[in-house]
Amino acid sequence: MNNPSEFQNNIGIIFRTPSLLDTALTHSSFVNESSSPVIASNERLEFLGDAILGFIVAEKLYQDFPSLYEGEMTKLRAALVCRDTLARMARAIRLGDFLYLGKGEETSGGRGRAANLAGAMEAVISGATDTATCPVSPAHPDALTGITSYTTSC
Repeated sequence: MNNPSEFQNNIGIIFRTPSLLDTALTHSSFVNESSSPVIASNERLEFLGDAILGFIVAEKLYQDFPSLYEGEMTKLRAALVCRDTLARMARAIRLGDFLYLGKGEETSGGRGRAANLAGAMEAVISGATDTATCPVSPAHPDALTGITSYTTSC
């Protein structure tokens, strides 16, 4: 279904740099099967998104739960940013429907694979913060507000 505009409408966030969304939605299997040397996968954005998400969640836990000790916040943060939780969040916004996948990844169920969804979720978070052109801050301030109430299974 690769329609980035529809994805933006679904999540209520318009990316200031549309190419970051395209990259965030691009799995390495798509890049490997492409003849274009210009296409990049979401792996670098995934790396950055992991750090951004960890920071945002840590700050939210620190501010909202003043009675928790460091070890408790660390465990809770780990549960909130783990692969299964991110994949569940990605499924909730139908992120898999919008991924650019290679043919093999597509036919083997890649749109629903937890690792692909979690990685793409981190990449989308990175792209939404537009860290390439501005300081780290969510493009939509309420985008991650409900994260601390999200059910985890990690």
